[in-house]
Amino acid sequence: MQKIVHVRPLDDAIGHEESHECPCGPTGQGVHNPATRKMVGLIFHHHGLQPCHEWEASDLA
Repeated sequence: MQKIVHVRPLDDAIGHEESHECPCGPTGQGVHNPATRKMVGLIFHHHGLQPCHEWEASDLA
């Protein structure tokens, strides 16, 4: 089972959806097990429209 984590700004000008289809266009990055080189999860980093000071990571799987 793959883990999916979204890192979203909390104090941005818009609300961010816990989805890869969020209007901010989050960037996804694969996380791999170094021993097996198998992908074990994804991290989506959301983009703030303004400088943000508070961020939240949410685990979806």
